[in-house]
Amino acid sequence: MAPTAPLIHWPQGSTVNVEMSWRWLHIVSAILWIGFLYFFNLVSTKFSAALDPATRTRVLPQLMWRALNWFRWASLVAVLSGFAYFGQIAGAEAKNGHGNAGAFFGSWILIWIFVWIIFYALLRVGNSALLYSGSTAVIIAASWFFLHLNSHGWESNRSLSIGVGGGMGLFLLLNVWGIVWRANKKILRWMEAASKDGSPMPPEAATLARQARRSRLPTESRWCRQTPTRPRSPQAPPPPRGPTSWSPQLATEHQASPPPTLW
Repeated sequence: MAPTAPLIHWPQGSTVNVEMSWRWLHIVSAILWIGFLYFFNLVSTKFSAALDPATRTRVLPQLMWRALNWFRWASLVAVLSGFAYFGQIAGAEAKNGHGNAGAFFGSWILIWIFVWIIFYALLRVGNSALLYSGSTAVIIAASWFFLHLNSHGWESNRSLSIGVGGGMGLFLLLNVWGIVWRANKKILRWMEAASKDGSPMPPEAATLARQARRSRLPTESRWCRQTPTRPRSPQAPPPPRGPTSWSPQLATEHQASPPPTLW
């Protein structure tokens, strides 16, 4: 008796294989993205809080440059590959249903960029309750508006569902690149300077850390805990400018009070 052929067949046609490739790339990169998110929130923040300031400035930059690079590029690949898959599905539906794919995708992009702009404006206000309640209301309203605006009949539930979920993904991507990365790369450079020549963390570090913390995204704001800042009494003359302005000795002399705890 001849052995039966395996009941596994590779999909036929280029379109379905391209869609499958986009889907797998999206899944793998999203796993990396969310995996590093959990690493930041559950591991690195607690680990950095347990380190003394001198060790923190030496150890964390080497670790977090690599982790943040994987994190931000994984977020970009996840969103772009998801958008490519989304584009193939919704584009085919628009073509078959004689719809306007340009208006569909244009509304999707504009709505979710607007959501992030509102979120960032609320973040700058500095009120956590207003930020969370306001951003939640805006996301719900944006989801409803997208569904209402694209209810011509040719759009499938799959495209509309991806439009809402993928829109939130685009919103998170803008958070990663517009808030988390922009804040943490500055903090990392200041930490490297502190490790190299004893330069204290500038006051701006606390502001950036608070913004990243309120965005409820991974932040290394705990790095600033017990890290010297630049307190100076009104009577004290400004420090001299130049590469040796803030030596370890000067940092010690100007640290008049315990460093702030940001968390």
